Amino acid sequence: MAHRFVYNDHVHFHETDMAGIMHFANFFRLMERAEHAFFRSLGLSVVDRPEHAPAEERVGWPRVSATCDYLAPLKFEDEVEVELLVEEVRSRSVRYLFRIRKKDGKLAAEGRIAAVCVRKNAAGDGMIAVEIPQRIRLKIEAAPPELLLRPASA
Repeated sequence: MAHRFVYNDHVHFHETDMAGIMHFANFFRLMERAEHAFFRSLGLSVVDRPEHAPAEERVGWPRVSATCDYLAPLKFEDEVEVELLVEEVRSRSVRYLFRIRKKDGKLAAEGRIAAVCVRKNAAGDGMIAVEIPQRIRLKIEAAPPELLLRPASA
């Protein structure tokens, strides 16, 4: 089972402001790209398709909370490492901790996203929270508590 994933990327031009610094909202996009890559690394997708599961078993992952603490600016073309840690897994939800570091290891941001596992309701016009399917639940676990502590050098 997985509780940690590392995703490498860089700051794109369209993610920056006139000063060449990454706009605050784009940190959330970076965290989401890391989450999608994490799912792919497990042979999953955040969007269940017919090849993943029958229609009555397909799930989605809407966000119920997202936060980010900004510790150092990122600039155009900076190479970054996004560490994803599974902070908590509940029966119907998962919470991730993301640490975004510059190439030199400096912590630029720390964020959290909580997502709920949902399925379309019977009428097909809304969503209901459901238990995380075993095919997914068996592949993820919460990280050990010591990994969730912010490094002293941050």
